[in-house]
Amino acid sequence: MRLSLDKALAVGNQLEVEAINGTKHILLTPSMAARCGYSMESDPWGNTRIYTSLMGCFVDNKTCSYTRWASREILCDRNYMEVSHHMADLDAEAKGQTRDGKDEKLNAKLEASGASQGIWKMTFYTPEPVAMVLQEAEQAGYAAKTTSSRLVMRSPYNTAETYSEDVAGVPMEVFRVSAYYMAPQGLNVVNLAAACPKGGVLFTEEMISWHVPRRVTPLLDGRITVSEMHMGINGQKLDRSQMAARGYTLSTTDFHIVVEIPVGSPDGYYKSHAPDYQYHITYFVEPMLEVLWREDDTQDDTRYKVLFPIMTPLMPQSPQIQDDTVPETRVFSVLLGTFLHDVELRNITFSTGVLTVEESNAKGFTVQEHSLANGSKSFSLQVPFDADVVLKHNPERLVTSYFLPSDLWDISAKLGHHCGRL
Repeated sequence: MRLSLDKALAVGNQLEVEAINGTKHILLTPSMAARCGYSMESDPWGNTRIYTSLMGCFVDNKTCSYTRWASREILCDRNYMEVSHHMADLDAEAKGQTRDGKDEKLNAKLEASGASQGIWKMTFYTPEPVAMVLQEAEQAGYAAKTTSSRLVMRSPYNTAETYSEDVAGVPMEVFRVSAYYMAPQGLNVVNLAAACPKGGVLFTEEMISWHVPRRVTPLLDGRITVSEMHMGINGQKLDRSQMAARGYTLSTTDFHIVVEIPVGSPDGYYKSHAPDYQYHITYFVEPMLEVLWREDDTQDDTRYKVLFPIMTPLMPQSPQIQDDTVPETRVFSVLLGTFLHDVELRNITFSTGVLTVEESNAKGFTVQEHSLANGSKSFSLQVPFDADVVLKHNPERLVTSYFLPSDLWDISAKLGHHCGRL
């Protein structure tokens, strides 16, 4: 599920999200969100999207219906991995199995402990086995539950019980667990696994290419047939006409599924950065990939869905300086730009020290921001020749040179030495 919030709700405020569970309000901290199947993304304007797994904590299905669920559903969100299995398929596997006296005693023990209503314990593979009862797993940040029809496991990324594996050159984070749960016919064990990409992105100045393994080997044993493949943006699938209008492509090679997105697509946004006082920008976009495959041996189907935020490397953007000084007016006039909407000019460093924009205007300088039609902006600075920040030099008896050395700190662009000559 996706909930979109208008920027007006968050401007100037720290946004907090609470889940409602009956009469209780539970604050979704980052750790709680990852364990319970929630994530949030905001753009520089303050527009926010909150995503909730349909298998998440505090989600109660009253009347909603959806397209047919696959036997196995795997979700790779920004902050967690989730895998669920259809319970009917799992219980069917257990039918007809012979249970000895040891099983009977174990079932009686589980029923006495109250574990008969769901998951009793689980064994994580790192790949070495690590056993935990349900309470221990929840304290470690994992989630496990059963619904009327499915068994669900969820893990945040980078936990002690997940591990990395290279698949077709793409780094994947893998989560494997055996869950022991009670069914009407007794104790059952099911093996669950999720594997989520942590890389596989290539960049050029014009294009982002996202590579996902065509065969996610940590999840597969035999041959598969891919029956559906879709891409989307911000959790929403796009049809072919929508993809074509945006210049997106979805293709396959022998080893990969490849999503290509032009840098600057309107579904993403640019952001400013100033490492080492140099102006750079990045482009951010969040594609989604959804694949449905069927295993030829078992005929079980798997829906594999990945939400994958991508940010380009830093791209240097040298600000341009336009000197509009007319010596006869005895005023330095400089235009500096262009910058993205998220840049704010705060301080200017003159030879005499640092002045804020407000202090500069109070001293009789003129500092202005100019908005451009494409959403970018520029800044102008006007300083009289007789200001104390202007340096004077008399190279000849009847000639005076005026110099205005200054830096715009927050946007880190040197204005250089501009001189008027009278």
